[in-house]
Amino acid sequence: MFDVPGAYPTNRFLDNTATKLHPANGANVKTLRLFPPGQRIKGMPSIEKILITGASSGIGRALALRLAKRSFQLALSGRNAEKLQAVAAEAGGTHIHTFPADLIVPHAAARVVQAAHQALGGLDAVVHCAGIGLIKPTLDTTDAEFVSVTNLNIRGTFLIAQEACRLMAPQKHGLFITVPGILGKAAMKNAAAYCASKFAVTGLIKVFAQEFQRSGIRFTLAYLGGVDSPFWDDMGMAVQRDKMIPADYAAQLLELSIDSPSHLALNEIVLQPESHQL
Repeated sequence: MFDVPGAYPTNRFLDNTATKLHPANGANVKTLRLFPPGQRIKGMPSIEKILITGASSGIGRALALRLAKRSFQLALSGRNAEKLQAVAAEAGGTHIHTFPADLIVPHAAARVVQAAHQALGGLDAVVHCAGIGLIKPTLDTTDAEFVSVTNLNIRGTFLIAQEACRLMAPQKHGLFITVPGILGKAAMKNAAAYCASKFAVTGLIKVFAQEFQRSGIRFTLAYLGGVDSPFWDDMGMAVQRDKMIPADYAAQLLELSIDSPSHLALNEIVLQPESHQL
């Protein structure tokens, strides 16, 4: 754990400039303004302290960089300590803590959530982006591979959500966001283990939402299609990066949940590349 020197004077409730979205091909597709210039939004949630897992790359990294610019207090977790440190240094905020961890190690998930809670002096939201994928024909998928994928994607999600809710329920407010991806809603060939794990995450979080519906904890499931991230580097698939969802755009969608008024829950987000619409 460490604190990165440097501060952002930006008030996260103010935004005098629109945010331009730039997909991988460089085109400026739209301009999105989350906040009216110079105004604080009535009904804004009291979210200040956020844990992000899977923060060393992809959506988690993009979200960490965006939230740091808005002066949120952040705890970042991921398996690679060096990459986490690089993200924290790039973010440049004074309230950033890193907790390298492999969530499948016994007790590691609970310890990450507890450490974030202690370091930040509380916890308002958890954005769980950690996970692994496997694209492989069903008959070629080994028992060990199936266990590895489901262990992190299902069990890791369960343990992070369990400890987060344990800590947030007594305070009567909180937000839990995770990204099952589009394979948590639609099946794809050659992805039996991966689809099974992501469908399980969908069911798992829907159960959490029911059990904690009177605790003030809100839940968001983000069903995102292919996101342009290092996830695809070792998949052995021919993918068109310029047709994918830019990681920064995906992070902005998660911000919409974070920025929602506390009496509203953005339960589901579905976004697909135009060529892969459901």
